[in-house]
Amino acid sequence: MGCNDPYLKALRSFGYNVIRLPKADMAPLQLLARNGGALGRIGDLSTVILPRGAVALPAVKRDTPAASLSGQRSGTLSVGVGLSVLGSIIGAMGGSKLGLDLAYKNARTVRFEFQDVLEDRIEVASLDQYLSDADVSPFSTHVGQLLDADQIYVTTATLKSNKIAVEARSAKDQGLDVSIPEIKGVVGGNVKVGATSASASTVTFEGSLPLVFGFQAARLVYDGGRYQRFELLHEDRALEAAPRAALIGEAAFVRLSDS
Repeated sequence: MGCNDPYLKALRSFGYNVIRLPKADMAPLQLLARNGGALGRIGDLSTVILPRGAVALPAVKRDTPAASLSGQRSGTLSVGVGLSVLGSIIGAMGGSKLGLDLAYKNARTVRFEFQDVLEDRIEVASLDQYLSDADVSPFSTHVGQLLDADQIYVTTATLKSNKIAVEARSAKDQGLDVSIPEIKGVVGGNVKVGATSASASTVTFEGSLPLVFGFQAARLVYDGGRYQRFELLHEDRALEAAPRAALIGEAAFVRLSDS
């Protein structure tokens, strides 16, 4: 998905950045460290920045329906890139991608659509109060140095869904029917495969766990080990699952490494 992709535009209009390969274990109040052109998760806020007793860690408001972002479609992707992304999503859902290329052998492009989108978020004002009353753990030496260098971010909101719809398109950019029984046989029983008939151009894949595909974050500004302020992330950036992940965005996107 490029910079003119309608789905990216919809996310950005709501202040969200993109996780290019959705993940099940991202949530608000996680710390990200910048290392060159990548962002790496380093743990939860509560393990590094400790309360002093007066102000509690912000509560996470979970599972708020995000109706405005449900049903938004991506732009078209080449079938090779699209199946690479779909295979990663199905793998995260607990299914298999082996043989998926055969089920889509006649397709030339695909489009994605997240359905039943939910939002988890914290109040940024509550985060500001917590940080103003908290201390950096004395055992977090390197993270303390990164805080003073303004290299630490904290996630403040995430978007998630356990259902994604995929539309296959022909070389003439028309809907192309694929075999639902064949796809079910490929992905296995851990992922529900749905369609209106045994052969359809749009197929839904549903897992038991929601996958996070969008996030908001704030950069933490510290001086001498003391919190000064936050700066909301508005850099039009995306997170990737790993350095070798399939690309579905601009080359300038930041990577999220699990190493």
